Amino acid sequence: MNKIFMAGLYLVLFSTFAMSADSSVVGQWTGKHTRLVWVQDQGKGADTFARGLQLMLYGYDSLDGKGERPLVPDMGNFFKPLFTPDGSHVVFSDRRTRQMYLVEWESGRVTKLGSGVAVEVWQEPAEEKSFFSGKPETWIYYFDGNQPENKYGTSQPLFRVSLDNPKKKERVWDKTRMAWSNMQLSKDGTILGGLFPWPHGGVLHMKDKKWQRLGRGCWTSLSPDNSKLLWIFDGLHRNVQIHDVVNGGSWKVSINGADAVNGYEIYHPRWSNHPRFFVVTGPYEKGDGGNRIGGGGEKVEIFIGRLDTGAKAVEDWLQVTDNSRADFYPDLWIEGGEKARLADAVQAVATKHLQAWPTVRDNLLFVWENMKGTNQLPAGSPVGFQQCSVQLRGQALFTRNLQLMSRGGWGETGETGRLAGEAINRSGQMSIELLYTPLGSDATLVSFLHENKPVYRLRQEKNDLVAETFSGNNSKTVRWRNIFKSHGPMYLVVNNDGRIIELFNNGISLGKQNLFIDFNAFTKTDLVLGMAGDRDGGLFENLALYNRVAKTSEVAGNYFLLKQKTAKRKQVKRLKMKAVLLERTEIPSPDSLGAYRRALVVNSYKIKKLLEGQYSEDQIVVAEWVVLDRRIIKTYSDRKQVETLILEKFDDHPELEGERQMMDIFEPDLEMYYRIDHALISEPRQE
Repeated sequence: MNKIFMAGLYLVLFSTFAMSADSSVVGQWTGKHTRLVWVQDQGKGADTFARGLQLMLYGYDSLDGKGERPLVPDMGNFFKPLFTPDGSHVVFSDRRTRQMYLVEWESGRVTKLGSGVAVEVWQEPAEEKSFFSGKPETWIYYFDGNQPENKYGTSQPLFRVSLDNPKKKERVWDKTRMAWSNMQLSKDGTILGGLFPWPHGGVLHMKDKKWQRLGRGCWTSLSPDNSKLLWIFDGLHRNVQIHDVVNGGSWKVSINGADAVNGYEIYHPRWSNHPRFFVVTGPYEKGDGGNRIGGGGEKVEIFIGRLDTGAKAVEDWLQVTDNSRADFYPDLWIEGGEKARLADAVQAVATKHLQAWPTVRDNLLFVWENMKGTNQLPAGSPVGFQQCSVQLRGQALFTRNLQLMSRGGWGETGETGRLAGEAINRSGQMSIELLYTPLGSDATLVSFLHENKPVYRLRQEKNDLVAETFSGNNSKTVRWRNIFKSHGPMYLVVNNDGRIIELFNNGISLGKQNLFIDFNAFTKTDLVLGMAGDRDGGLFENLALYNRVAKTSEVAGNYFLLKQKTAKRKQVKRLKMKAVLLERTEIPSPDSLGAYRRALVVNSYKIKKLLEGQYSEDQIVVAEWVVLDRRIIKTYSDRKQVETLILEKFDDHPELEGERQMMDIFEPDLEMYYRIDHALISEPRQE
């Protein structure tokens, strides 16, 4: 990196800041010797992602009495500083030149480590000693390579290098893209938490290199002890959803409660080396529209939060910095933190392992259980290792049961869907299985499209299921009548061997029909769920695609599993009311959303009349969609109009975790609800 030593730099810098909490207060508050490192913006204060050259590396020590100070007297690019486990050194990167460095805390001496961008520093368990140092080996995890990248993530492989023996390098993960923002390992090194990539938060099980999806959002952080708690930062940039990796379950914790934050967004949340302490930056007030984080600002300071003994809530806050510069990317080290654990840290319990869907995975080409499913194919599949996903398009949405709802839109399967079409062509056989809930009488289920024209399609036409093949201007059709009479979920399996097509509904064969399919046409096709222009659409889950035909026995087995799954679903309480918009949040422009394609705003309404349900307040806080697929779908009227709202509690909708949310209002005492009355986003009520 550039070494620009500035005469008199320290005098200028030290005249511009003062600590909000003096050294003795910080040490007393944490109870231990404490060090903090971060990146400070010397420019306009808007370099939230640390991509520019007007940055400095800052540090604070609770024992040395020096307050905030530059660790290195240079201005340049400093990205994601990370403490070594003993707190004696800091690893940082120059993201522009893609070089890693090590700075000694006491002397400020900088050592070049080599090529890459560091994202984690981890020490092996105490019982494992390095041959070179005689102590547990310390590893730096980093991205390196020439693969494509952007500010949100990279397709470069994740490596690790020994800090004790720099010649010792290992490739860790190269199966999916990953995000730069934050990744951490558990104390025992068995799991790595991160984004694979944004917005898919989860953990990588290091022994067998299997990835487990846990939720959607950004800025994951993993508890530094062995409690195996992973948080995922929400789209409001105010809360984290903490997931228990071992035993399942999750809970929400608000992390923007420091007094000086005033309810605004915060960023850069990261667990320290002590499981009860973490850091954030904020408040973010300066940005406009959909991305206040990118606005930064001179008011952005660093706060330490202290969790309760179960990591269920933040019990106290301390503001550490107080200066006229924006402070980003903090990391916190507390002496002895590596020995601490949550008082009721979760322990592994015996769990009953249910048979996994699908029961037979031979020749599996695409698998999508739901938006939070693992949805992964192994390297030995006909299409290789794949992380299957469904991208929402148009006004399609996910539901509280984590399904895809295609009303007003459709779902795309990307490169994996294209590879599946080629594999079907090679085998000359295909089986499609799907748990589908109709929302009306007109909908497309599954299509293979070549240049946006169908070569194969399954459709619902009133109560009939129709299979169609297309060749030029010619098409062939077969029909199964009166199968969509019920309004609940249906488990459909369609087998095709090129000449005969067979349909199963809820585990029972409805017979075979003749239908010639030219599978050569499946090369260079896109696999699509739903279709633009469909009047009604449907709910999609448990989609599996094979380049073989399914056996009757496995169809019956899968139906048994899915019947159990749907039987456990419960309805949630709804409110219906007449109301008038009271306070509103500015609708963001789609271009201001960064990588997000959808956004909700949070507004407050004055209740005129409660029509259904129980609610005692005269005002209500409502999250509602305003941008879908980068198009604005809502506008505000200058006149106060009475609207009919149908609402469910926001916390009853796990699919909204990680969605971008904007909130300009402040109503901390009112519970937030989610608006579902719009014709394009309402779900059916099962009788």
